[in-house]
Amino acid sequence: MKKLFPMFNNALSRKFVIPALFGGLAMMPSTAHASGLSGFSSWISGILSSAASVVTGLIGSVISSVSTAIAGFFAGVSSFINGAVSGFFSWLSGSLGCGGMVNSGGGTVGDVICNVINSSDSLGGMVSGVAYMMGMIMAVTALIKLKDHVESPSQHPISASLKRFVAGGALFMLPTITEATETMITGGATFGGMGTGVSGKASGFGLDAMMVVLMVDIFKPMGALFGAFGYLAGMVLTVIGISRLLKTAQDGPSGPTGLGTIMTFVLAGVLFTLNDLMGAFTGSLFEMNTMETSAVLMVPIDGGAVDDHVLAVISSILLFMMLVGWISFIRGFFILRDVAEGKGQASLMAAITHIFGGALAVNLGPFMNAVQYTLGLDSYGVLFS
Repeated sequence: MKKLFPMFNNALSRKFVIPALFGGLAMMPSTAHASGLSGFSSWISGILSSAASVVTGLIGSVISSVSTAIAGFFAGVSSFINGAVSGFFSWLSGSLGCGGMVNSGGGTVGDVICNVINSSDSLGGMVSGVAYMMGMIMAVTALIKLKDHVESPSQHPISASLKRFVAGGALFMLPTITEATETMITGGATFGGMGTGVSGKASGFGLDAMMVVLMVDIFKPMGALFGAFGYLAGMVLTVIGISRLLKTAQDGPSGPTGLGTIMTFVLAGVLFTLNDLMGAFTGSLFEMNTMETSAVLMVPIDGGAVDDHVLAVISSILLFMMLVGWISFIRGFFILRDVAEGKGQASLMAAITHIFGGALAVNLGPFMNAVQYTLGLDSYGVLFS
């Protein structure tokens, strides 16, 4: 009472004014008193009800606007992701001839591989969607960490908030980050592609003819499968590398600036650019832009069907070695990342052996040409072009 009504603090007011007020209230009729209090209560209730309605409407409109904005944002993101991923897989299938070369659409092994690729074209969008959700979670936790830092700077360093802001922003910009990792490896250059050059032809029902037909059917679909695997694995590794930004230097190679984290981004870039990187190795080793290898008999056998049969078998063997070389090439970079992670079972020599051995296996024809030219046997046997 003293704080609300300072005029009642003096002795005169306490002695005369206050008793007079209470006396006047006591002299009022009870019905009038009750009526006055009831009207006052109704007036207060009306004001509070109106205020509550205004606040509720305001909050509802804000929530509706935010929900509409978020829904529009994710609709645009989903459309972009689906378009980008579908475009990539369409380009992949078209450029590498996915669908079989022997009996396309007839249920061959090549068709089975292509079905796996086509049915997995939504996995890239799923990875991007998970990355966006992780980015939202990190943004919210970054704000919470920032609030904790403001309230208690000594117990909650601001670096915890900043790391989450950076990682969340990177996850929101996943397409840009993946493009950056790709450019990091190739520098924007484009090298020769994965081609085939099958000499001769095979007929009949022998094992050699079956081997030729099998390799011709699955070679390009397998190349498309390697490309799809590289694309999806590169996206996953990019998300893993970004999430490591939340760790500390005490985590060693897995820390934000650790060698394992750096190699995670490098491996992602390698997987995004497998075809271009193999073209770079081919150009460095043999000064060639393509990996087409066609066998040529320097001394014909009969100049007809026998020559065609022999050349077809030799070319199918080269195709098989190219597939083995691709697997070894990809495996070598994974081993290199394990070395950077500090895993005891991985060694740098094994990584280098897989990478260069795989590159030589993919280019077995040019390598055999080099050996024959070195030994002076280029006038005999088989050369490759």
